[in-house]
Amino acid sequence: MSVADPLRMAGPGRPSASDPDEFDYERSSRLSASAQAVPLGGVVRALRESAERAGIDPIAELYNESLRYASEGHLRFARERLQMLLCMAPDDGDARLMLAKVHVAGQRWNDALAELDRAVECGIEVPRSLRRAVEEHLQSEQSALEEHRAAVSARTQGEVLALRNESRKLRSESIQLTNRIQTLEREIRRWAWATTGITVIAIGVVVASLSLGGDEPGPRPAPIEAPELVPPTPRAPAEVRPAAEIRSAKPAPQGTPSEATPHDTLERAKEILLSTPSLEEASITLGWRDGILVVDGEVTTYRQRKAIERVLRGVPGVGSLDLASIDVLSRLQGTTHVVQPGDTLSHIAYAYYGDSALTHPIEEANGVTAHSLQVGKELLVPPLP
Repeated sequence: MSVADPLRMAGPGRPSASDPDEFDYERSSRLSASAQAVPLGGVVRALRESAERAGIDPIAELYNESLRYASEGHLRFARERLQMLLCMAPDDGDARLMLAKVHVAGQRWNDALAELDRAVECGIEVPRSLRRAVEEHLQSEQSALEEHRAAVSARTQGEVLALRNESRKLRSESIQLTNRIQTLEREIRRWAWATTGITVIAIGVVVASLSLGGDEPGPRPAPIEAPELVPPTPRAPAEVRPAAEIRSAKPAPQGTPSEATPHDTLERAKEILLSTPSLEEASITLGWRDGILVVDGEVTTYRQRKAIERVLRGVPGVGSLDLASIDVLSRLQGTTHVVQPGDTLSHIAYAYYGDSALTHPIEEANGVTAHSLQVGKELLVPPLP
């Protein structure tokens, strides 16, 4: 009895004694209780010869056991018996063919085709129908795998394309917002200059009014009469005017233009609102309260509410606004929206709810996502809870 060197199997591509961290085999072999020496690689042959000396035909018995197990549907037991048989008799073509059939029953098509090829090498004539069935199943599996890969690739490309389109939309929206911000900044600067100019003019008018209106007549010295060199020409009494009256006569200051009254401002605001096309479906009323223009009523969408605020802030004479009493029907009762080119869920949520982050109710009500919007599709905009 000898102990085999566990490192003698080392070779190209295998761990050796110089690679202890990569070598996972046991360092010592087991002690054998065999009564006779068994040469390396001859255990299977020794088992077969021992069984035959004991009056057992292991090849036939293993074949019969595998046939019985396969008939009963125990494919794993049948496969194990046939593998044991082929270890003892690798050239048994019938066992190869039986193992191929067991693999077919278990839908292991690659293993079945390999065993059919080995059976042919052993001189067994394989049924054409069996080989054709195995090859057809292999082809169908390969086709299904290719279709799955193509579907995954198409889905990935679609998602990438959708992400690119969304990125382009976001860039376009960013550019539009940047341009809008620049426009608003220019308007703010223009309004600031206009306000400064109006303030300067108002101060000038006040100073001029004070300087012209504060020069009231006071006690004046008696007029000095010139010596008469020539007798004066008699004049009619109606044409004679006292000198003091002549000196005190001054041109009357021109009056400043009267400012618009709250009633005029209110009428002007109503005219502008009635002439705005986007506010045709709005039902609102205007009124003054403590110098604040109060807007009451109802609008269809939040975008109409923003349009009302924008229009009224451009009316001369309107300072503070109170829009708290306006009811937005799309928030209270819900509505529908037909998707237009360039629409996104955030745009739709802002137009009807006034908050671009409230996209979840629209997604749940219509079963859509940001990447599945279709132009022309009618969406339900549910009321907010």
